[in-house]
Amino acid sequence: MIVAPGRASIITKQARLPEIESGMADTTPPLQLFHFGFSICSQKVRAVLDELGLEFGSNHFAGPTEYESYTPEYVRLRLASEVAQQARFVSSYSGRSSVESEGCDPVVGPTLVDTANASVIADSKLICLHLARTHRDAVDLLPSDLEADILAQIDHVDRTPHVAMLYGANPDHDTRPEEIRARMPGIYQKKYEKILGFMAQVPDEPDLIAAYEAKLAKERVAEKFVVDAKAMSAAIALSEELVQGLEDALAQSSGPWIFGEPFTLADLFWGVSLIRLAYLGNAGFWGDGANRGQVRAYYERIIQRPSLIHGVLTWPGSGRRMPTS
Repeated sequence: MIVAPGRASIITKQARLPEIESGMADTTPPLQLFHFGFSICSQKVRAVLDELGLEFGSNHFAGPTEYESYTPEYVRLRLASEVAQQARFVSSYSGRSSVESEGCDPVVGPTLVDTANASVIADSKLICLHLARTHRDAVDLLPSDLEADILAQIDHVDRTPHVAMLYGANPDHDTRPEEIRARMPGIYQKKYEKILGFMAQVPDEPDLIAAYEAKLAKERVAEKFVVDAKAMSAAIALSEELVQGLEDALAQSSGPWIFGEPFTLADLFWGVSLIRLAYLGNAGFWGDGANRGQVRAYYERIIQRPSLIHGVLTWPGSGRRMPTS
């Protein structure tokens, strides 16, 4: 069993947040999501599912320090995905979470099982594109005439080093909430212990051993990266540069969203990104002194979007400090 029954529920149009007591159903939804409350990649997928109004099985991992996604049961599931079979495993570290640029991390969330399409999908961007393309009849988040431009904006979001800015501090001033800072001392040693413990359980499964070895290699580089002042300064500067790109895109828009009137997948990705940046204390990127009024107004609009409220802001375990500008 991958996720304990006490943390599995059914999310429907009528119940957009997990309510274990009333969330069970007689049938099993064809979409099964394995995810974390706080994971930014999981937040993207939940926001898309909510925007599309899709029913899904929520298989919610315990908090990040429980390391449930490191278990052999979950890694086996993730390795069944097409991207895990075709992409290289992650081994280096840039602070980003994109499979395209970093490789496949075999022990993170989310992973989507779509039984109707007989597929396991193990990357948030791929999951969101799959959902948008297979459920256009619900809401078209990926209009064909805008698809190339939408994908370009999604790539900008994926370039943001969110992971580095979570685990590492701004060398000039640590803006992260205390709950995050308190969790960081010794966190990499805990990861190593968990990985090595699970490796010892699967000595006769070379695929899993390779996956765990790749994860170890990545985290050993990450441990050095997040305390490197030069690397962290560059990560923060890149994040602000990408927000400036959003400012420029919004300045050319003829409507409230990036591409005018239609609300697209690009808006959902940017909404999740801005909420995370604000949570980590970087709302100053679009604050009063930043001369990015377009992003500031956009942020105030987008945090009112029901899909972001349900999938990010009020989802249990997603971070309790309500982001503000």
